[in-house]
Parts: sequence; structure tokens; C-alpha cells
Amino acid sequence: MNKRLHAFVLAALLAVAGLAPSQASAAAIRIKSGSFTFLKQEKQVNLEFDYSNMKVGRKPKDCVSEQEFIARLNQKQPGHGDMWKREWTGSVPNYQAKFQELLNKQFAAGDIPLEFGSFKDARYTLILRTTAVLTGAEGFIPSAPFVSADAVFAKTSNRMNPVAVVQIEKIPGQGPWAFDMREAYAKAGKDLGILIRGKIK
Repeated sequence: MNKRLHAFVLAALLAVAGLAPSQASAAAIRIKSGSFTFLKQEKQVNLEFDYSNMKVGRKPKDCVSEQEFIARLNQKQPGHGDMWKREWTGSVPNYQAKFQELLNKQFAAGDIPLEFGSFKDARYTLILRTTAVLTGAEGFIPSAPFVSADAVFAKTSNRMNPVAVVQIEKIPGQGPWAFDMREAYAKAGKDLGILIRGKIK
């Protein structure tokens, strides 16, 4: 069994046992400002994603701008940073889809007629601004990736003045069998949906 496969199998077994080194307890979601009363009369909310100020690193202390992260990888191994960028760009649509799916699932489960999606004519827009991505550490026992973001709600016609902001911190990308950034965005969507659902029932 090669090292990468061994690490994958070990991480999967630890995850199943609830022992994976994910630091999941550090995850947090809280309302920074505003309330969600404005959503009680809405049926559709426009959903957009913003990565323009995203920090990237393998560990919190290593986080830098995306451009600097790519440059560092390229310096260590020519072309490695460019490869990471291509993989990230190609995966982003999947991350967004998982976030949207799990967000909407919470309202469907609560019989609340509210849906987030590409609704450009909706009165309100949710902008999920990814603030930090931790890619996770490789090795004998790999660590999960994490994502942090701000969920910014604003009138579609006046996005400079948010009506509510939710801070989403250190959501782990840990699935039942492996570490995956899609799981981080899925959990972020789920946790945000649960929070909103509780405020607009």
C-alpha cells in the first residue's frame, strides 16, 4: 500500500470513528449585523459568490493572497501553483452547487417557500464572500481543508449597504470517507440555512 493510499484509508477510518484531526469544534457561525425579518415575505433570493479577497494557505498562519499562494507553490515546485489554480477554478462550480443545494434543503425540510439561486430580478441578493481557504496538510495523517466566509445580504439594487451579515468561520471539509472542500461548502450552506430557518419561522 503506497503512502497516499495508506493516508487516505487511515483518515477515512478515523473519520468514521469520529477521531479525525479536523478541529471541527472550532467551526462557528454567527450573525454579525442585521436580522432576517426582511426574508419573511420573500420567495426567491439571488445568490452570488465572491472570491476577490480570499486568503489561502495550508495552515491559518500561512494564509496569504491567492496570487501569493500560487507564487509560493510555483517557487517550491515550478508549475505547481498554476496547477492548483486550474484545479481550484475547475472545482469552484461544484463547491457553489453544494452550498446552494444544502442551503435550500433546509427550507424545503421546514416547508418554508424560500429559494436561493440565480434570480437576478429578486429583491434581495446573498453574496457569499469566501474570506479564507485552508487547503489542509498532506502527510501520513492528512488534515481536512477549511473554509471561512461572510454571507452578506443586501438589496439587489443597493449592494453597498448590507441589511444582514453572517460570519461563517472554519467550516471543515470532512466527509464520511475522505476530506473534500465540497463538504466544507455543503456544511456552510446547511448551517446558514438552519440559522435563517430558525429566524423566519
